[in-house]
Amino acid sequence: MNKKQLIKYLNNELDAIERRKTIEWIRKHPDNHKKFNMVKAEHVVSTFKNIPNNPVNNSVFFERFKNSIKKRKPKKLLLYGCASAIVIIALLWNSSVLVNNSETIIQNPQKATIAKSDGSVRFTTKRGDRKEVYLPDGSKIILNADSQLIYPKEFNDSLREVTLVGEAFFDIKRNIYKPFIVNSNNLKIRVLGTSFNVKSYSKDKKIETTLVTGKVELIKDEETPIILAPSQKAVFYKKENKMEIEEVKSHDVVAWKDGSLIFNKTPLHEVAIDLERKYNVKININSQKLLNYEYTGTFDNLSIYEVLKVLTISSPIKYSVKNKEIKLWDDIK
Repeated sequence: MNKKQLIKYLNNELDAIERRKTIEWIRKHPDNHKKFNMVKAEHVVSTFKNIPNNPVNNSVFFERFKNSIKKRKPKKLLLYGCASAIVIIALLWNSSVLVNNSETIIQNPQKATIAKSDGSVRFTTKRGDRKEVYLPDGSKIILNADSQLIYPKEFNDSLREVTLVGEAFFDIKRNIYKPFIVNSNNLKIRVLGTSFNVKSYSKDKKIETTLVTGKVELIKDEETPIILAPSQKAVFYKKENKMEIEEVKSHDVVAWKDGSLIFNKTPLHEVAIDLERKYNVKININSQKLLNYEYTGTFDNLSIYEVLKVLTISSPIKYSVKNKEIKLWDDIK
């Protein structure tokens, strides 16, 4: 497998057949996986936007990264009970391990909890978690980390209505006689049958609704509903009380449900928030300059350790870790 093919895979430029072949090649042998990780790291590094007035040489940083990988000692994992080699591989693939000097943090996503009261179902995920939920009508919802979904045990005769706090991907069964409503803060999202993504965390400054297929209506107070077309994202800014519509790659927006995070000129503080939710860590940015830092690129199923490595080799950023808390600061003299 050549480098050009792997980069096309990273950029989502392959058809389904070629993508499957590439994935099979990566999984076939550890050396293939190692080569893929190196190409991925180099590709991610090339996407960084440098801090103004402080140009960095990405090729130099990447060489440093390769050398650090060669020098890295194998991580020690403590496994309880008996496990086959296949189980060990699965644990290594899915665990997020963060190493800094002698300190190690192993992320084990917590199980979601379901609580029933007053005829409704409350489904909650913790940080570092991601769960599938199937509604009474057969609709499928993928609930992202640190989120909550509330829905009735059974939908009534005229309406299917749920409440979301956090982020979720909705794949709704079509029923023209029973519209589907998502309540999210002071917005209502109305659909008949479609797939879309809603990101509406209480502490975030905005609510984002991205349509993948079909059609949705955004309803705010008594205002005229806004209708979205596929690959459009509506961004509602809470403080300003305004809505903006933009064209996006919907695949990138919903990549989180497959374990990836894709950013496009995203401020570093927003990147940090998504990383906190995905890896169940706390990130403090101790630099005013870094708050204006923008990132464009993909973290494709990287561990938090690999994410931090990419950040430090591609820019004048340093970090420290203590008790699941990560501190970032700039290294500009």
